[in-house]
Amino acid sequence: MHTRILALALLLLLAAIAPASAYGKSVEDLVGSFSIGKTIKIGSSSECFSSPGAADPLTPPQSGGAGPLADDQPPSVAGFAIEAQQLSAASVPLINLTAHLIDDQGVWAAEAIFSGPRGEEAAALFSAQNLTSGTAKDGYYGAKMFLPQNNETGEWHLKSLTLVDREDNRRIMVEGDLTRLGLPTEIIILPQELPLL
Repeated sequence: MHTRILALALLLLLAAIAPASAYGKSVEDLVGSFSIGKTIKIGSSSECFSSPGAADPLTPPQSGGAGPLADDQPPSVAGFAIEAQQLSAASVPLINLTAHLIDDQGVWAAEAIFSGPRGEEAAALFSAQNLTSGTAKDGYYGAKMFLPQNNETGEWHLKSLTLVDREDNRRIMVEGDLTRLGLPTEIIILPQELPLL
């Protein structure tokens, strides 16, 4: 019994004297290939961890289609329309947008973001459900965008147009990119008409 206590005391004394850097070191000869993965989910079994509401609408589901013929080119825009480009500050600020999008493997989604006179933003999402004609490889997509109804006059300019295909290849275009293509990029909010006297 005394020997065990003495041995334990000796080990504790040695541990206190030895430098801390001596612990936690490991030298190993690792040969071959291996991978380590860990997934942690917190919650009850009744919760759904793949809630569609939490997903980014611009991120497609993983296809796993990497290979020699994998798609690495982002979509392109062949046309863009804004209806109406001029609105009265008194009207309902609903804007209809149409985008003609092309991709060799298929468009997943697109998002147009506009910036207002005071720096406020409004966005429109073009998704597969918004395909109005054509196909996912060459189609017309429609979207509706509401501007904040604050009776503020001025110009709204396209801040960015993000195009995404099914392999998550992305192209982000700015106002200058669309104007060089001769496409519209601004919405003008006009003052309310004054009543006649």
